[in-house]
Order: sequence, then structure tokens, then C-alpha cells
Amino acid sequence: MKTGLGFSRNSKFHAIFATSSIPQAITYYRLLKAKIKDEKLDLKITALFDANIDNGGGVAFKEDGLVEIIEDYNEQYEQDFSLANFPKLEKDIASRLAHKKPYINIEKETNKQIDLLIVVDQMLTGFDSKWINTLYLDKMLEYANVIQAFSRTNRLFGTDKPFGTIRYYRKPHTMEENINKAIKLYSGDKPLGLFVDRLEDNLKSLIVFMARLMNFFAMLEW
Repeated sequence: MKTGLGFSRNSKFHAIFATSSIPQAITYYRLLKAKIKDEKLDLKITALFDANIDNGGGVAFKEDGLVEIIEDYNEQYEQDFSLANFPKLEKDIASRLAHKKPYINIEKETNKQIDLLIVVDQMLTGFDSKWINTLYLDKMLEYANVIQAFSRTNRLFGTDKPFGTIRYYRKPHTMEENINKAIKLYSGDKPLGLFVDRLEDNLKSLIVFMARLMNFFAMLEW
């Protein structure tokens, strides 16, 4: 979580955490909420997923989770949303993340911002905000879904956001294969400049550069 705070540039930017199911999203929300309270972290989170209550399994768990999330949101941001007007809550969340009316200058009021939004499918397609700089994934994606989800972070924004950050945790080797397949298909197999160098590659380049620099100075006659 401390790493996530670093990615946010002191709450200037926001992150999305995509999970694989609604029960998982609710569980993550409760775990993070407890950790924030225990460690007294200045981190504001919420969750967004399909609010329809059907007659399938886990109805009570989903409804209780929704009510808890909405009540926490109302308390955090002094709002008055409910299950009955859930679409208005969705719009409010989207506006905060995009810094649109009535939150155009919200970056100057960090208490009104959302640092981390937990989702299942919402916001992974169609939503566009230069203020989103990090996507965390605990779900598997393939082909178009990879490109759509990763594109949530791709709007550059000055020196504080020269690139977006993607972190994926579930079956990372398989997920990396899925990413490569998606890029190959949708880039015409020419993904030039799509990714920044990995940290380990940058470190290797830095070590080589420093070695050459030291050799250069060693050859100078003082």
C-alpha cells in the first residue's frame, strides 16, 4: 500500500484495482479498509460493481457489501447515496476520478479525492481520465480486454506521469503471455515505444554506463 501511495504522487493521481468477482471485490474492500484503520493510513478507497440484486447465490453478502460501501462513501464525502439511486453514485465516482464538474479542481482538495477504486468490470472500458496512472489486476484478461484495461492509464500528463503503471498478480507468467499475444494482434506485431524498460533493464544499463564513465576518467591525465 505504501508503494501505491508513491505511485499516486502524493494523491495527485488515482488507481484502479480490478478483481475477478464481486465477492472478491467486497473482500478486498473490507481487508483494505481494516488495514487503513489499523495503520492510520491516509488512503481513501471505494468500490464499484454491478448493483443489481438477483436471486442467485450470495445475495445477502453482496447486498451487505454494497450497503457498507455506500455508507462509507457517504460518510467520507458527505453524500447521501443509496441503493435506490446507485447510478448517481456511479456518476459521482466517475466525476471524481476524471476531475469533472463538480470536481474540476479536486487535485487541490485531496480529502475529496478517491485514491483507489476497486472494480470487477466497471471503468475498465470506455472510461477515460488522465488522472488515472495505475492499474492493479487480480484477474485474468485476454486480447481486447487487455488493451482496453491497460488503456485506462495511457493518457500522459506532464513530468509526473510520463507513463502509466500496470501491476498484475494472478498467474503472472500466463498473464504476461496474454499481454504479448494481445499486443502482437492489435499492434501489427510492431509494439514500438509501447512499454518503458523494466527496472532491472534500466539498472543494467546504468551499471554499464557508470563503468564506462569510470574508465573514461581513469584514462584522463590530471
